Amino acid sequence: MELIINFDNINDSSKREWLLHTFKLMGIGYKSKETPQTLEEYNDDLEAGNDEIEQGHFITAADLKKQAGKW
Repeated sequence: MELIINFDNINDSSKREWLLHTFKLMGIGYKSKETPQTLEEYNDDLEAGNDEIEQGHFITAADLKKQAGKW
């Protein structure tokens, strides 16, 4: 999933430049306009989510409630 950034709303060019460099440095994908997701992108996102679950990178609802109770 990529971020969608409306660069027209960032009036300060130095802030816009800083944002672009930060995204590039951190490896964060972005788009400057919203476009429909292709079927291939959708399937890739589903596959990536399934891979995370199979690797144990998830939290159960019960554990989430316990964590939220500590906030």
